Amino acid sequence: MKTSSYIIFPLLLTVALLSSCVSKKKYEEVRNGKAVMEQKYAQLEKYYEHLNEQNSQMEASLTNRETMLKAKEKTISEEEQKMRDMKAMVDAQKDAINNLHQEVCSALKCFTPDELKIEVRNGKLYVSMSDKLLFPSGSDQVNKRGSDAIAMLSAVLAHSDLEVMVEGHTDVVPIANGRNKDNWDLSVHRSTSVTRIMIDNGVKPERIIACGRGEFHPLASNSTDEGRQANRRTEIVLAPKLDKLWKLTEQPEDSKSTTLY
Repeated sequence: MKTSSYIIFPLLLTVALLSSCVSKKKYEEVRNGKAVMEQKYAQLEKYYEHLNEQNSQMEASLTNRETMLKAKEKTISEEEQKMRDMKAMVDAQKDAINNLHQEVCSALKCFTPDELKIEVRNGKLYVSMSDKLLFPSGSDQVNKRGSDAIAMLSAVLAHSDLEVMVEGHTDVVPIANGRNKDNWDLSVHRSTSVTRIMIDNGVKPERIIACGRGEFHPLASNSTDEGRQANRRTEIVLAPKLDKLWKLTEQPEDSKSTTLY
């Protein structure tokens, strides 16, 4: 019995020691595995944070892009409306010119083609009166028949809002007298003489521009009598007011262009 005790005890001690070694090894393996998992988890957390940050940046970028797109769409819509408004104004001015053309032709039908001509050119109405109708030779004082023609025209123009430019034109034959130093001087004085009659007949002075062009805008060659006669004229040019159109084309001072990237 004693002998058995001596044998069993070492065996039990050996088993206990082996069992203790195995548990410690497993513990170390588990601990190391846990450390690795914790490290991987920390890396995953960082990666997740990075993804969240990227997602936030993308959402902010998309929001900004949507805002810019909406601003661009609004600008395009406003420009399209502006173009429609401009077209409506241009069409209205064309109608006004065409209607006035008919009225002027009707009012001045008693005058002959060699006395005056009426035509629409470049969106403007031109009433060209010869010096034969308006002035004695070399004079800037309007005669009776010329005054009647201007008064008839003024009666039509008094009810329109078109701008009126009165242009005096001469031929190249030099002139010099006590009142006029040269042809340019004569063209200016003829223009203002016509302008005063128009004002006396109801055309508002703020609508009129009086100017002289001398011999520098001829219609025909000055080498013939017929050409010089055609060049001696006073043109009354009726043009649409463009201030509303210009206003539509103006950009607000605080407007900024939007760029899409």
